[in-house]
Amino acid sequence: MKRLLTIVVMLCTAACAVGFWMVGGSQFLQLQAGPESLGIQETIEQAEGKYLSYEAAYPVASYVEEYYSGDPDRVRRTGYVVYDNVRKAFVYVVVSERNDGRLENLLWNLKLAVELRAGKDMSPYMADGTLKKMDSDAAAHAAAALEESEIIEFYRSTEGQAAYRESYFGDEYGQVIADLCDGLEENPSPADWYCIEDGVVDGLEKGDIWVCILAAGVSLLIAIVSLISLFTGGKKKKVALPADSGSKMEGFFLWEKTWAEAWCEYNLKRGYRLACLSVVISLAIFVAIGVYLKMPATKMAAFYVPLGVLCGEVVGAMFWYGQKGQSNVAKILKKHGKNIKKELPSAAEQEAFAEDILNTGKEWEFEERTKEGMLWGTVGSRYWVALHWNGRVMLVDSEKLGKIETETIAGTVRSGKVRVSYQSHAVRFYYKSAAPKKTCDQWIGFDSKENQRQLLALARKRVGENVEYMML
Repeated sequence: MKRLLTIVVMLCTAACAVGFWMVGGSQFLQLQAGPESLGIQETIEQAEGKYLSYEAAYPVASYVEEYYSGDPDRVRRTGYVVYDNVRKAFVYVVVSERNDGRLENLLWNLKLAVELRAGKDMSPYMADGTLKKMDSDAAAHAAAALEESEIIEFYRSTEGQAAYRESYFGDEYGQVIADLCDGLEENPSPADWYCIEDGVVDGLEKGDIWVCILAAGVSLLIAIVSLISLFTGGKKKKVALPADSGSKMEGFFLWEKTWAEAWCEYNLKRGYRLACLSVVISLAIFVAIGVYLKMPATKMAAFYVPLGVLCGEVVGAMFWYGQKGQSNVAKILKKHGKNIKKELPSAAEQEAFAEDILNTGKEWEFEERTKEGMLWGTVGSRYWVALHWNGRVMLVDSEKLGKIETETIAGTVRSGKVRVSYQSHAVRFYYKSAAPKKTCDQWIGFDSKENQRQLLALARKRVGENVEYMML
């Protein structure tokens, strides 16, 4: 089953890696190579399809391309009709609202008189994007924006008025606008319009490209790790026992090794389930967000789907490695050995303890396994022990027992903004003492009332009525 699950994970993550690379791989390679500069002798038509760095120096009109979803008053993207003085042509440059300030300032400054314009920053805006031919509807919007240009309208209104023409068109920028308007007299509108979306490489925004590539990279890494585990995960590593060969303690560790292995196998399966579930939930959340925002299919495929898979894989990997770190049999046995030595410092006591446990039949064993952990143990003729998955050891010497107390503990704890109820069932052990004790010497806690009753029943069989019992 584990091998089949590993194969499924490997195939799914490999498919994700290939799919995300197909969506954003070519754009990523272009992004890494960097944008080209438009050659002086190169026409706009010849540069179609290239990833360019374009100097937008003469914006003469603007058009709102897109508003934020649900906010009709907030512009998300604006298109600018930019005049290319070198090629005597127009290019439509689309920028996001966080970058449109430079072009907006240039558009405003070109309306100013020469004296006012001289003190302004007139450096061009550098737009990076793929040059593409616009469809008929988009071209119609750009042509309409050009026809409604206030700069061109002002030039035409001042035609024949020498004073105005000198005041507004007396510098190099004004002369370019004058040449532009003269050209429009001969050719009112371009036959074909070309567009550059700033920050968009072959239809994908730079941020979307990086999300696709990161998702592809993480998916590929998981696929490789899964492939390696297919050849190495099937071989069980030999567990180094923390006791010397031939001792009773070694036999004790061999006894509990079966329990530890059962817990580790359960925990790893739980890690697999949590990891897979995190990917499914994360993907569903981000797809739902994209659908709610009415995003186009390209945006869904390039951003929301890979981002959902990426977040799910990262969270899933954290779950998996967290569970894997808790599933090391050798570490669990080593911690148990250290804690037993704290309870029983002398080697003779440890050997007596181990011999007692090994001579106890299976009918004296008890276990509790929950989603969070596991404990296993046995009630020996003298020593009673409960071993926890995290290495904690509860060891009771029944010859010293004076009282056994049971209690059900219930309450609530705050988790974030909500309060969560909890309930546990404890068995407390008090050793004989001349003075009354406020706290127990040892205790074993259960989540299940039934397991508490089982341990109490086993304890009664061992010590009968020789100790005091108190039920709270």
